[in-house]
Amino acid sequence: MKKRRVGIMLELMWPFRRHLDVFAGTQRFAKDAGAWVCEIDEFVHERGNAARSQLAGYDGLIARATPQLARLARRAKVPLVNVWYNSPEFERLPGVFPDFAEVGRQAIEHLADRGFREFGCLSIPRERAHQVMINAFHEVVSGLGRQCHCLRAPRRYYRDGQAWTRFQRALDEWISTWRPPIALFVAFTDATTRYVVHACRRHGLRVPEDVALVTSSNEPMIAEMPPPSLTSVEVDYEQIGYQAARLLDRMMRGGEPAVRHPFVRPTGIIARDSTDFFAVDDEVVAAAMRFIEQHMREDIAVDDVAAAAGVSRRTLERRFQGSAGRSIAAEIRRLRVLKAKRLLAESDLLVKQIAREAGFRDPIRLNEVFLREEQMTPSEFRRRIRGES
Repeated sequence: MKKRRVGIMLELMWPFRRHLDVFAGTQRFAKDAGAWVCEIDEFVHERGNAARSQLAGYDGLIARATPQLARLARRAKVPLVNVWYNSPEFERLPGVFPDFAEVGRQAIEHLADRGFREFGCLSIPRERAHQVMINAFHEVVSGLGRQCHCLRAPRRYYRDGQAWTRFQRALDEWISTWRPPIALFVAFTDATTRYVVHACRRHGLRVPEDVALVTSSNEPMIAEMPPPSLTSVEVDYEQIGYQAARLLDRMMRGGEPAVRHPFVRPTGIIARDSTDFFAVDDEVVAAAMRFIEQHMREDIAVDDVAAAAGVSRRTLERRFQGSAGRSIAAEIRRLRVLKAKRLLAESDLLVKQIAREAGFRDPIRLNEVFLREEQMTPSEFRRRIRGES
């Protein structure tokens, strides 16, 4: 079998997870294909007159495609698959990308599920990915009959001390307009979300009691430390890399892309401390929700929740449905699934151990509920969220 030489240009000098995981996905496909020779060649397009001839030595390219690289690849007649959604070449090149609209929808649905009715978002206005996420977020917020408090930040707010000071001042002015409790979607990295947490503390606001936060990326090292840990939308970047490599393989064989711009859905919410709160006006319902979260590992029933809230089962069912929009049993089940999803994503516990930690009587029951709620088994969810074949 003829070996195919593939150039990889993914800005791996910037070790963001979205870069590294896309790279990992390309290498998983290369291993499966068995006939690829991959070379990381980030700056080939900057080599002047030699760039075109050197590019011609590749059978295909996977890149965060700049206009310069795209122009040289066209001249050298080398197929190129783009994985940079904000690329100026987005429309002209085939590529594989996250479903950023679904990222925005999952963020708002999670926050609305926690009972919040005040919403805000932080984004960069000229970033295509940010705009798509925020538009989807706004659409759901509007459907709820609510408004969204937005701050648009400059792209390079960290470039120097003056830009940083302006960004901090803008955060302070934005926060002064809030009416807590409020739920925020930060369409930035987890590091930026940490800056928002610090700004909230300057204003005496608690996370998550006054401000709940969801971020659009999931960099575990930053998301999990220091407290409070950050709730994230999990984007399957490794799957994006794998699909991009598969698309390039088709093109190198002379085929046309079946879909020019396939989008990969996020795998779900990784719920952490920053949304571990229920913003409901009914104190009885809030007490019931707190009891459920504190005791969901135990074999609790609806009657136990009603007793803890100090009201009859019938009264609690009625008030719970009115405030939360679902039954008590559904809430217990939902929180147990969220707990299971977090453990599946972040730990190496066996499924039977996770079933016990999340309050399911046995792994069979966990499988039954997971299949109904997520349309996949716990093991399938773990493999998917970790990008495993």
